[in-house]
Amino acid sequence: MIIYMYLFKRFSLGLIVSLIVLVSLEIFFSFTAEIKYLNIGNYNIYTLSKYIVLNIPKSISIMFPYAVLIGSMLSLGAMASDMEFVSMQAAGISTTKIMTIIIVQAFILSTLFYYISDSIVPTFSNEAEKNKNQALNKKVIFHKNGVWFKNNNTYIKINEIYSDKNLRDITMYKYDEKSTLSSIKTIVEARYIDKVWKLTKTEETILTSIPITKKYFAEEETIEFIDRKLINIKTHKATSLSLSDVVKNISYLDQNNLDATTQKKIYWDKIFKPFSTIIMLFLSMPFIFGRQRSSNLSQRIVLGVFIGIAFFIISSILPNLGMVLGIAPIISVLLPNLLFIIAGKYLLDYQLQASLR
Repeated sequence: MIIYMYLFKRFSLGLIVSLIVLVSLEIFFSFTAEIKYLNIGNYNIYTLSKYIVLNIPKSISIMFPYAVLIGSMLSLGAMASDMEFVSMQAAGISTTKIMTIIIVQAFILSTLFYYISDSIVPTFSNEAEKNKNQALNKKVIFHKNGVWFKNNNTYIKINEIYSDKNLRDITMYKYDEKSTLSSIKTIVEARYIDKVWKLTKTEETILTSIPITKKYFAEEETIEFIDRKLINIKTHKATSLSLSDVVKNISYLDQNNLDATTQKKIYWDKIFKPFSTIIMLFLSMPFIFGRQRSSNLSQRIVLGVFIGIAFFIISSILPNLGMVLGIAPIISVLLPNLLFIIAGKYLLDYQLQASLR
C-alpha cells in the first residue's frame, strides 16, 4: 500500500507542476491573441479578462494529457535517475508491476478528470464565447454561400448566424409531399424571444398558386421556423459540447435522417479521451525504464514533447481523414490509439532489452 501511495504522490506532483506551467502558457497566448480585439465594439479589458477566466477550464482540459506525459517524465524520470526503481526491483517489485500501478492510477485519475470536466467545460466555454460575440457583435458563422439546414420538408439557407436566437439574411425553400418546390421565403432577420420566432421583413413567393403570388410582412411571429438544435449542432465546437449533448445530437440527426458522422466522431473522441491520455503516458515509459534513464532530464522532456506533438498530429489528422474516406468514426478514432500502443510496446521492449546488454 505504501508503494502505491508513494508512486501516486510522485506522479501527481509532476502532473500538477506541468499542468500549472502549460495552462499558464495557454492563458498567456490566449491573452495575446485576444488583445487585437480590444476596444472593438464593447470588447473592453473587463470582457477580455472575463473571457480568459471562463476559458481556463477548457485550457486545463486541453493541456491535461500533455501534462500527464511531461509530468510523468519529470517525476518518474527523476526517480529513475535516483535509482529508486532499481531499489524497488531489488525489493522484489518488477518493472511491469511498477508500470501497471502508475498506468492504472493515471487511468482512474484521467477518467474522473474527464467526467468532471465534461460537465464544467462546455458551460464555461459557451458562456465565454457568448459574451465575446455579444461584445463584438460578431457572427458565429458567416459564409458567402450560406449555411444550409434541413428542417422537415424545408431547406433553409442562412448567411449570418450570431447565435441560436439571432439569424439574418435567410432564404427558405419549402417542398410539398411530391418533392415539388412550393414556396420561397426570404427573411431579413429572425430573433427567438419568449419561445417564439419573430421574423422581420419577410417576402414569400407561392409557386403552387396560379398565378404565382407574393406576400409581404413587416413583422411576423411563428413557433415553427427552425429547430434551434440544428443551429447548435452546426455552430458549437466539440469543446462546447458535453457527452450527453452529443448523444442527444446524434439521436436527433438520426431521427431526421441527417448526417451524424461529425457528432459520432466527437462522441468517440470523448469516450476514448482517458485511453488516449494513458497511451501518451505509456509512450513515456521506454524513456524512463530503459537505458534512457541514464540521460539527463532535459533530453527526456524534449523526447516527451516530440512524442506528444506526434500523437496530437496523428490523432487529429486520421479521424478527419477517415471521415473524408467514409471510414466509420469509431475506427478512425481508435486507429491512431492502436498505432501508438504498438509503437510504445515496441519501444519499451527494445529499451528494456538494450538496458540488459
